Amino acid sequence: MTMARTLAHPALRTSRGAGLFRRTFEAMLGSRERQARHALQPHLLALDDGALEALGYSRKMLEREGVRSLNL
Repeated sequence: MTMARTLAHPALRTSRGAGLFRRTFEAMLGSRERQARHALQPHLLALDDGALEALGYSRKMLEREGVRSLNL
């Protein structure tokens, strides 16, 4: 007899410990998020202040985040 098993997305599963694959996945996910923010930031800074406010950003916050991303 075989049991059908569905695998949930790794980020949705709960585990007892942080295994090697879990830590690797989380590190890769964090790296991709930082890379996406870094690539998007110059485009956001090209917008005027009104457009940034409409999107929920402020120029001061974006400039501060840009300085942080340089400190790898």
